[in-house]
Parts: sequence; structure tokens; C-alpha cells
Amino acid sequence: MIEYRNALREVLRRVRPLGAETVPLAEAAGRTLAADLRAAEPVPPFAKATMDGYAVRAADTRTSVSKGRVRLSVIEDLPAGKTSRKRIGRGQAIRIMTGAPLPKGADAVVMVEDTETAGSDVIIRDPVSAGDNTGRAGEDLEKGDLVLEKGRLIGPAEIGMLAAVGRASIRAARRPTLAVVATGDEIVEPGEKPGPGQIRNANGYTLSALAAQAGAAAAYLGIARDDRTSLRRAFAKAEGADILVLSGGVSVGDYDLVRDELIAWGVRPAFWQVRIKPGKPTFFGTRGKRLVFGLPGNPTSAMVTFHLFVRPAIDRMLGRAEAGPQRGKAVLGREIVLKPGRMQFLRAVLDAAGPEVRVDPFPDQRSGVLRSMVRSRALIVVPPKTVRLEKGRTVDILYLE
Repeated sequence: MIEYRNALREVLRRVRPLGAETVPLAEAAGRTLAADLRAAEPVPPFAKATMDGYAVRAADTRTSVSKGRVRLSVIEDLPAGKTSRKRIGRGQAIRIMTGAPLPKGADAVVMVEDTETAGSDVIIRDPVSAGDNTGRAGEDLEKGDLVLEKGRLIGPAEIGMLAAVGRASIRAARRPTLAVVATGDEIVEPGEKPGPGQIRNANGYTLSALAAQAGAAAAYLGIARDDRTSLRRAFAKAEGADILVLSGGVSVGDYDLVRDELIAWGVRPAFWQVRIKPGKPTFFGTRGKRLVFGLPGNPTSAMVTFHLFVRPAIDRMLGRAEAGPQRGKAVLGREIVLKPGRMQFLRAVLDAAGPEVRVDPFPDQRSGVLRSMVRSRALIVVPPKTVRLEKGRTVDILYLE
């Protein structure tokens, strides 16, 4: 068996970067930026009011501080989206709305709550200082500043920033195409009634969803039965995919035909069987530029090994800076006693409500318990020789989301 870190290294060194494509901003969420993006102009492009109120010269609001009130002449109303041609002189003010450009001569805005009207004048109850309730030009970005770096995952905040700098489209890494095939005579599709000894197929849909969540263009190709003809038909359907992921049929039983059929199809094996728990019978190889993964049939094993091996490959194909689940630290909520020998990845429930992240292993770690993945948000990483982890100890974790 190969060690986990060596297996991951074997996967990543075979990943090829994909090209870029132009994506409309409205469709950019979830995509990965293919090149650094710099600001072509300042953001915002002008000094502006950040509150509804009155644009003033700050010095004018302090001329009669001893009396506590200042009276200024209002010379204009300025809504957002308009600019003023007037310059504010001594003893003058312009009524201004949030987001409107600051008029010439003004250096502050008095909030409307600190004023009262008196005919065509305004009474200022509290003085302001230069810069109060205003935003300067370029306070967010100066011209030439790095807006977003290559490899950045585009989320809602990034969409807003791209819109603010005037980008109607971006160059994004091409999404890898990923085909999922579930194997086994014992599985049926969710809408079908299982016969004796059969169960419903969870892996085909779970792995497709994980792939889409990771940024791939995923396609579920259905079930391949435990016979060579059915497997070969499934392989043919996946011919154009960048990644092929199969679940089941990769162990050492009489009906575990996947590994041998993949090799017969032209897949060059990189490893088969990894010193981890769960997920020992994981297979990985390549067919030309295509990556091929054979994951265990047990649902939680399939999900865990997807996170450990397939997800990092997708990240690298997309040019992301980090490959695979984010690493972190957490404080163990209870003692764990383990059987040593393989690196273990324990499904775990997170509690981040307090001053430190705490983690508890899900009570049932059996590989067929899909509920453990529903409840868990992290994996506790346990080194191979560990026999005991004490309550209160800081442990390494992998975030699943």
C-alpha cells in the first residue's frame, strides 16, 4: 500500500492545467479567475458623500462653536447620480444624498440628523471635521491596484468588486469535465424499488454533487454492472471527460473487475490501495491526459476519498492556489482510542461558537453510515501510529466545506 501523502503527490504531479475561457459576469459565480486583474481606474472614481445631509466646508461649522449652532445658506440640492457645477463658498452648504459626488469647495458632510431647516437655510447643531461622512476617490482601489489574483474563486463579494471595476466578463479557467459511473449488481437508481439484496445508488449522485461543488462540470453516466461488457460501455460514454470517477468494484473480490478493466482500456495505474481508513482500496491512473479514479463503494469511503484525491486534482486543474480541503486546527471534545496502522480520517462535528474551534468525532465511523457525512463538517486527521488522542488536545482537521 502507498502512504497517503505519496498517493496525493502522485495525483497532483499528473494534473495538467486547463485553458481559459471568457465568462459573462452574470455567470462568473463559482468560477476561478485565470489571470491577475488590475484596476483600470480608481474605485470610487470621485470623492462622495457617505451619508444623507449637507456638504459643507468643515471650518464653517466651527465658527460659532460657543453658541452651539451655525446657520448656513443652502444653494442647491444634489441627488446621487448628479454632479454640481457650483462651488461652496464661505457660509454656504449644498443638500446632498448618499453616493453623490462631493461638490467643489466642500470637505465634509453633516448628517441630516444633526441639522434642522430654517427656510432656505440649514442650522448645523454639531461641528464636523474635514473628511467626516465622505469617501475619497480611490479609497477602495487606486488605478493599477491588484483587484483579484489568479486562482481566486469567484463568490458574491468578488462579483461585486468585478462589477465595480467595470468588468462585464472575466477570463476564467475552463471547468474540467468529470464523468461519474457507479458500479455494482447490488445497486438500483433512487426511483426504483430494490430487489432482494439490493440497495439504492447513493454514490452516483453524491459524487456528481461533490464534483459540481468543487467546480467541475459533472455528468452522471449511470450504473455499470459487474460484467466486462457493461463496464466497457460505461468507459466509452466517458471518452471525452477530463476526469473519470468510478465507485465500487475496486477491491479484491471475485466481482471487483474495475481495476483490471481500466487497465485493459489503456489506463496506466499510478497506485491501488492507500494506507488510509476509510478508503484503502482507492485506485488512480491515467489514460492519456485523462485522470481516472476508482473509489470504494461504501458511501462514506467514496466521499472521503473524493475529498482527499479528486477534489485536489480539480483545484489544480482550475489553477487554484490551494489544492484540496482547507487545513486547520481544533480542540478535541472527547478522548479517542484507535487501532494504529493506517492514517485515519474521522468524520467530525464542528463547534465554532466559542473562542476556539472544537471538534467531536461522529459516534459511528463505519463506512456505510452516510448520516455521518450529513452531520460532519470536518475530518480529524490521525497519524498512522496513534493509539490515543486525549480530550482537550489540539488536532489537525480538514474542512469539508
